[in-house]
Amino acid sequence: MIINESENSIDNDSYKNVCDFSYLMAMTGGKRQLIKEITDVFLKQVAEELQSINDAITKTDYATIKSFAHTMQSSVSVMGITVLKSVLRDMENLGAAATDGLTPLTTNIERIKELNQKLNLICNQAFKEIEKEKLNYL
Repeated sequence: MIINESENSIDNDSYKNVCDFSYLMAMTGGKRQLIKEITDVFLKQVAEELQSINDAITKTDYATIKSFAHTMQSSVSVMGITVLKSVLRDMENLGAAATDGLTPLTTNIERIKELNQKLNLICNQAFKEIEKEKLNYL
């Protein structure tokens, strides 16, 4: 799922087990119902945020890209998806630079699109892992 910059291809084996549930377990004290509620909220919220970023990229709306990339950072940290930390930070910074007029816009949107491809792939993997993990708490 990583974009190989030299070949512009996707390595489908690079992101197995993207979630680390240890923070969630510690934060909730292992309370099954609370874990289920948090994962349910996460799945709904992050899917909506991801859709908002995808829509913003289609519209080349840098302010929205910046805002949702910032918001998603805390959401994904709860599930221990550390691989997205730099992706979202870079998307936020590129969105900020574009809204401030600091870099050429075509450069920003192309890089944001690359990062967004990685974001979508990793989020989809995380959704699968979380759904599987939720089965332990039913």
